[in-house]
Amino acid sequence: MKTSNFAEKRRSKRLDLSLPVNIRYALGDGEKALKGITINVSFNGAYLTDINLKNIKPEDKVNISMSVPRDDARDFPFSRLIGKAKVVRVNDEGVAVDFDEDISRLFVAN
Repeated sequence: MKTSNFAEKRRSKRLDLSLPVNIRYALGDGEKALKGITINVSFNGAYLTDINLKNIKPEDKVNISMSVPRDDARDFPFSRLIGKAKVVRVNDEGVAVDFDEDISRLFVAN
């Protein structure tokens, strides 16, 4: 990745978490379902890897679902996330997504 053209745009701190994630998105003739793994997750977005990037491009809207295991939930503000996200970057390693403001987060009770 060229670091000289990369500007940090994250609104919140990301935690290195490897979580299974499910993605659904509209395709011309229906809906496509994919599975991937997060490399890092924040309150506002995530970076996903191990995902078939063939038809995903920046600005695509996707439905996303992920769960944070109980042991990791202590360090993270939510334990489950379901809703829409926007693809902000696609490269050979993975996909960066920004969660929509109305995404549902199930918060951990302390």
